Order: sequence, then structure tokens, then C-alpha cells
Amino acid sequence: MGETGIVVLRVELDERGQVAVARVSSSSGHSRLDDAALGAVRTWRCTPATRNGQPVRAVALQPFNFILQGN
Repeated sequence: MGETGIVVLRVELDERGQVAVARVSSSSGHSRLDDAALGAVRTWRCTPATRNGQPVRAVALQPFNFILQGN
């Protein structure tokens, strides 16, 4: 398909380190790539952020760079 681009997702993790909310902050310009990034991030399990030793919700911007390699 020849689609390339960078998708930036806004990802909110809950106190258990699971993705509570994920949305496109900056689109690649290709819905197929945006959807692939969202699908990937929703399967993530992370170590939760902590404040004063207690797990807390956290928000991060996560870029995905889709490039073509090879012949």
C-alpha cells in the first residue's frame, strides 16, 4: 500500500498499568496506520506509575513511526 507516517497516541494508564484510554493525538494521515497503532497499544500491560509509593494513573504521548524498508 506504500503508506508511511508517524502516529502519536495519547495513552492513559490506570493504577494497574493497563491502558484505560488511548486516542490519536496526531494522525499519520492514513486511518489504517492510526488503527494499527491503537490496536497495538491496547494490548500493552505496563508497570504502573507511582506517587509516594502508591500506584497512580498516568498519561503519556507515544509515537509510532511506520516506515517501509527493503526493496
